[in-house]
Amino acid sequence: MTDQDSLESRMLGNLARPVWGWGPGAIPGPTPLFVGSPAAGSRAALLMSLIASCKDNRVEPWAYLRDIFTRLPAGADVATLLPDAWLDRHPNQRWTIADRRADERVAKGDL
Repeated sequence: MTDQDSLESRMLGNLARPVWGWGPGAIPGPTPLFVGSPAAGSRAALLMSLIASCKDNRVEPWAYLRDIFTRLPAGADVATLLPDAWLDRHPNQRWTIADRRADERVAKGDL
């Protein structure tokens, strides 16, 4: 493994943490980032980046990906498909799981 491969592997691992929910100080265990080729690694990084961007913008990832993968082949403007712009047109797809979990913690007294 070259230094460049090691750097790319660390970068992918850092990118994957928000996708799989690994926070600071969390011990994730084995990193499930094995891909069969450099091209597959690039595709995986792209998908992880989109999902992380969805989480940052509180967009429900499955609804977002399903919609953009049907619009992209039709020639949609890519700028309108970014998660923040997409959510403006689909406000009912706001991801509320973090809010629900916070409400559950409050109800249980686990502030």
